[in-house]
Amino acid sequence: MVKTKKESREGLLKHPLPYFLNKKIRHLIMRTTNLFPREVKKEQINLPKEQIKKILLARANFRIGNAILAIPAINIFRKNFPHATIDFVGSPASGLLYKHLPIDHHYSITRRFPGILWAYFSLVSKIRSMKYDLAVDVSCSQSMTSSFIVGFSGARFRAGSQGKWDRWFNISIPRPAENNKYKVLPVFFHAMRMETQQVFPQLILSSEERDEGKRKVTALIGVNQVPVVGVFVGGRKSKGKKWPAENFLKLITTLRAQGIHVIVFFGPDEKKLMGFFGQSLGKDVPLILEPSLRTFASMVSHCNLFITCDSGPMHLSCALGVRTIALFLKRNFNRWGPPPDIAQIIYNSEGILVEDVLKVADEELCNISLF
Repeated sequence: MVKTKKESREGLLKHPLPYFLNKKIRHLIMRTTNLFPREVKKEQINLPKEQIKKILLARANFRIGNAILAIPAINIFRKNFPHATIDFVGSPASGLLYKHLPIDHHYSITRRFPGILWAYFSLVSKIRSMKYDLAVDVSCSQSMTSSFIVGFSGARFRAGSQGKWDRWFNISIPRPAENNKYKVLPVFFHAMRMETQQVFPQLILSSEERDEGKRKVTALIGVNQVPVVGVFVGGRKSKGKKWPAENFLKLITTLRAQGIHVIVFFGPDEKKLMGFFGQSLGKDVPLILEPSLRTFASMVSHCNLFITCDSGPMHLSCALGVRTIALFLKRNFNRWGPPPDIAQIIYNSEGILVEDVLKVADEELCNISLF
């Protein structure tokens, strides 16, 4: 997927020692803090009845998909505390993704060496100086880094999920029975007696960004009433989420033969595949490796349909309101899969066939109005 910094697996292989060190140092910092004895009295409170003027939300994860899935937390807290200052701690990518969302300030964390040696201590110092009333780990899971940030924030109320790292919280929230990442946050915050409702992640593009995306897409395919299908050919191979390039090639070739415009998107990890697709598809199908995350989003927003494996771009296209076909190669779609309101999931324990994807794509395109 598009990344704001060169943190792709290819880059990590080129610099294995710094990556190894920053990962070990980050874990050492977090674990060292857990050695200091500290008894935190757990509290049962009704947050809406408290005087909450300054809020800090934390989702310290570097995956674009996880940053997108945390967006409903911002909207829920803004609805419950319309006059409060709401700040967020996340990756540099979430700082870009949350542009135009109702937060007041974004703190960016790092995992780069050697900056990691002092970055977290500097971050905590800045956060503590703000004297937050409430700090919340919005991961709904056991996030060591988020727990550390919330625990040492100095906030009057420090909340997060029950478990291994909740010793620093004075509000421990039972982990919800709901497992799906698109549905869990409202359940999680309802346990804090907040007013909640089902809300899906939504990215907001400015009119200028949408115009830029439209110009770029038009320059690639021209102006006509032919459907535009975006295809992202990536996926985390180490997690078994990557559909074979040959399958994508067959899918793209067939769609193009049906008169459908196809734009093929690549991330840094897929850069080496551009030659393979370029030689096979020729100049008729545009291949895009867009370094700007928000420009990438603006282009995806002008696709009529987006086809992708379980990945950051899957969550991004859903958050842009683009109908999405999500290819799941692992049986974890109940946890990570978007709901049918915004996407159609394809999974087959024996492997996804190109014909299966083409059938679903045809059904989706028949329901899309180009006017």
